[in-house]
Amino acid sequence: MSYQELARKLNISPNTVKNRFKKLLEKKVILGFGVLVSMEILGAEHITGVISTDGTEKVMEFMKQIVARWPMINEIYRTSDRRYEYYARVSGASETLGLKMYLEELDGVTDVEMRPVVFLCPNMPSNSITNTRGKKVTFTQHQLRVLRSLYQDARLPVSQIAKETGFTPRRVRKILRELEEGGGIHFSVGVDVFALGDMEYRLKICYDEAQTTGQDIIMGLYEKYPEKFWWASIATNEPIVDVGLLIDNPGKGMPIIQDLKEAPFIRSIEDFVSYPRVIANISSLRRKLEEILIEAGLLTESEIIRRTPILIDAKPQDSEKNNV
Repeated sequence: MSYQELARKLNISPNTVKNRFKKLLEKKVILGFGVLVSMEILGAEHITGVISTDGTEKVMEFMKQIVARWPMINEIYRTSDRRYEYYARVSGASETLGLKMYLEELDGVTDVEMRPVVFLCPNMPSNSITNTRGKKVTFTQHQLRVLRSLYQDARLPVSQIAKETGFTPRRVRKILRELEEGGGIHFSVGVDVFALGDMEYRLKICYDEAQTTGQDIIMGLYEKYPEKFWWASIATNEPIVDVGLLIDNPGKGMPIIQDLKEAPFIRSIEDFVSYPRVIANISSLRRKLEEILIEAGLLTESEIIRRTPILIDAKPQDSEKNNV
């Protein structure tokens, strides 16, 4: 969207939008922009897991080692109970098994948990990468030429894309609509919410699936705490919901826990704060786009934008895990 479009959507002036946007970049709340292919094109699944260690590892080196070795891991962070939680996109059983075996063999690792999940984030658009797998499509040559420009800079204006591709602005707009409506790509924004001074308050909720569903639990939390709600996932092989909330101190999480305890369908709740986290911004969905562009002759290996994992170092908070 342009500043003008955002201004109309938010009912503020374009200059205000521009100034706020500039501040978000300066504070590194917004880390960057990208274009990614869909999960269906990659043929991958979401998994999450927890790594337990004996405490002899160096925290940051340990996390960076894992991300560097396995680019399918989107992020990894340490929790307030001194474990590590990770999120990854894996393609097939062999890749899943390979990741688990690698983690189990790391020095100091005592246990590795892994479970498949689907994301449900009602605070985000239904077509966002967290809420849909998208579609498996075949891009036309014209679409790939536009994607080649967006690969370099996902915020390029239509006029610049037209200049690079030789298409008219009208043609570029048509192709962009086709790409978005086709379900084969997602536009992404990298965000560090910790830069605003908040912390991630995590809830791992085990529930009685005879009485409720993971979706109902998530929607209930979103409707009751819309300003705190960040993301959520549902395990596909057991009745577990993970929820990430944003709060400015751990004490604000206890009323939420007390509220959930009163529900008859809750079996147990674990809560903790996560810090710091390493985010691998070279996602497997971006790598797949690079492969498609190389195969089409529109990108060479030497033109690939080399990016290193982004380290977000959130300050530890005085919070301990509670078993409810």
